[in-house]
Amino acid sequence: MINPLIETDKATAADPHAGKALSRGLVLVVDDEPELVEMLEYSLRQQGYTTLATGDGFSACRLIEKERPELILLDILMPDLDGWEVCRLLRSVPDEEIATIPVVMLTALNDAEDRLRGLELGADAYVAKPYSLRELLALAENLIARRRRDQAQRSELARLRSREQVSTDVQGLLFHELRNQLVVIGGFSNMLARGDMESQPLKTRDYLKAIHRSSDYLSQLAEEFQMVRQIEDGSLELALAEVDVRLLLEDVMALFRPLAEMRQIALDLQIEADVPPVASHWAALKVVLSNLVDNAVKFSSSGSRVGARLFWDAQGAEVGVEISDTGAGIAEEEQDLVFQKFCRGRIGRQQARGSGLGLYMVRTLLQALGGRVTLHSSPGRGCRFTVFLPVEVGQGGSSGFHGLGSS
Repeated sequence: MINPLIETDKATAADPHAGKALSRGLVLVVDDEPELVEMLEYSLRQQGYTTLATGDGFSACRLIEKERPELILLDILMPDLDGWEVCRLLRSVPDEEIATIPVVMLTALNDAEDRLRGLELGADAYVAKPYSLRELLALAENLIARRRRDQAQRSELARLRSREQVSTDVQGLLFHELRNQLVVIGGFSNMLARGDMESQPLKTRDYLKAIHRSSDYLSQLAEEFQMVRQIEDGSLELALAEVDVRLLLEDVMALFRPLAEMRQIALDLQIEADVPPVASHWAALKVVLSNLVDNAVKFSSSGSRVGARLFWDAQGAEVGVEISDTGAGIAEEEQDLVFQKFCRGRIGRQQARGSGLGLYMVRTLLQALGGRVTLHSSPGRGCRFTVFLPVEVGQGGSSGFHGLGSS
């Protein structure tokens, strides 16, 4: 067995990385034929590369981990640990910087199966002996250039992810503080609004109601953004339990009745008999239904009607909740877009107010709950959103987000 570290030139024998800043790349030559190693090293150094060399697979593994070359020229037929096994071990290393080092396999074997085996193990190229030095040097140049491009892209991606994480953390702090302050504003404005309003001037009453409505709206907005963050980072866990959808729907309709009455919109609730409970999550399902009813009221004109119908599809083993309005409607080509994040609908030619998160959360939460939502609409004829919930999603347990599937 030859010396694991074959002597290079005087400048690099003591320190292989001497002058590496000016080098075209560090290349590890792994071959048990000293004459071939010497020829390869000489040719590579003539082209400006820094070289390391060894004649066995075990030494190669140690040098790869210690020196992290930018290219490996790897002979296959070596004692103890052959080139195939070295390549397999290299590609299985968890450290991405090591596992992605380009490998050119050098061999006297010309069988197509041997060539295929090397490529299947993760080799980047396969060169048969006797080989052309010009071909080998061209391969070295291209593979090292490709590796450096890939490393630059990974570094930039890591930098962007780090910056995004800082931005996410700052947003979290801001939303936390926003919610705290809105609790104070909403609490005091509610106390004032419930006081002796008759003794207050008309404008003061209007101002108090406006403050209270705005604080409620901002609180809801902050909650929506917080929930979206939890959905997207996979930290939102939904523990399933038995939910009586009838009681939940009645609760949601009661919540929006004062707003509907103020806008002179009739709320109509129809509940079929014998609708079974579903295995779901009360709060998540309330967010779903609240957003749909809120949209229906928001997009309806004074004097119109918003309907809610609870029904039971025994054949499909699903409970359905239908929310309909007689508003402006949505064109067919835009109906799937309204479920995307930050997409806001239109009332006539005017873009609707809101965060653009409501319908995005409706579809995303329903996917996590094992349900689905459909939309039927046409311009001038209103919208009909229908939520379908499976009666048996599972006994107990929880539903969690592990990555967000696009809808």
